[in-house]
Amino acid sequence: MNIAIFGWYHHRNAGDDRIQQCLTRWLDGHTLAFLPAGRRPPIRLLRTCDAAILGGGGLIMGEGGMFRHMARWIRSAGIPVALAGVSVEAITPALRRELREFLDRCCFAWFRDRESLEAVGEHPKAFVAPDLTWLYPYPAAPLPPEGVAVCLRKQRGLPLDAWRRVLAQLDQPLHPWPLYFEQGGDAGVLASVIPDRPVPEEFDLEPARRAAAVVSGRFHGIVFALQLGRPALAVSSLPKTRRFLAEQGLGAWTVAEDRPQELGERWRSFVDAWPRLSEEALRIRSRLHDEVRTRTGAARDRLLAVAAELPPPSRRWGNRVREMLDLGSLF
Repeated sequence: MNIAIFGWYHHRNAGDDRIQQCLTRWLDGHTLAFLPAGRRPPIRLLRTCDAAILGGGGLIMGEGGMFRHMARWIRSAGIPVALAGVSVEAITPALRRELREFLDRCCFAWFRDRESLEAVGEHPKAFVAPDLTWLYPYPAAPLPPEGVAVCLRKQRGLPLDAWRRVLAQLDQPLHPWPLYFEQGGDAGVLASVIPDRPVPEEFDLEPARRAAAVVSGRFHGIVFALQLGRPALAVSSLPKTRRFLAEQGLGAWTVAEDRPQELGERWRSFVDAWPRLSEEALRIRSRLHDEVRTRTGAARDRLLAVAAELPPPSRRWGNRVREMLDLGSLF
């Protein structure tokens, strides 16, 4: 089957790249086209597909792109559509109405945290399951005796001088660990706050593997740390990160991006908790891996079954009429 998948792909973001890899494995044997979620859907292309997926990641944050007139373009495309592993980062009343209408028409809607589902509203086709990357988590790695992998998220107003001072005072070797690289991304931030260490130019798990713990400002930095079996402390006020930590019982291990002194104040208690947190990370890894596979397998099979009932694109009545009238590019 030909399946179109919409998300934040092709932006040198390790989290989105890993989601793409996991979707490719989850839909093994099918031809996948990864397309941007922030643009209007290419209806003519969708009519040549057998199904479409929106996800994964924090896609729901605006009313444009794929989320504008959703029910209309789904009806026009004439193929089954699903949400897979998404979260709500911001929502307006108008967008909520769009999503409610979409839920009536979609094949399934998989939200990656409970609060995201509640923001849209319960629905028979909607359910909660972990982030897509838990389908195929990175292998757990042996725990070194020391070292901290550090990823600070590129963002406006980050107090770089203060972060440089705080990190220099930690009693651990530091390993810069960027996850986002477009237009300098995290690498530029880390080169500024850890100036005496080389910063990788492409995503690499090795800094986290060489470290006994991770300090990350990125959601997937926390997720990957737990998959490796690493204690993780979040430097983030983003809703998706705080929701995830709270759901996993790790809500205490977070500091605000604009208050680096909090890391210094809490550092000793974090280090003391490393043995317990490492064991907890491995338990979380096992539980979320089992949970996402259990909850999503039937949904995937349902999408593929509905798509299999469609005739090939060249035999669909609407496509044949448009081809004869040469109206495909207009609708």
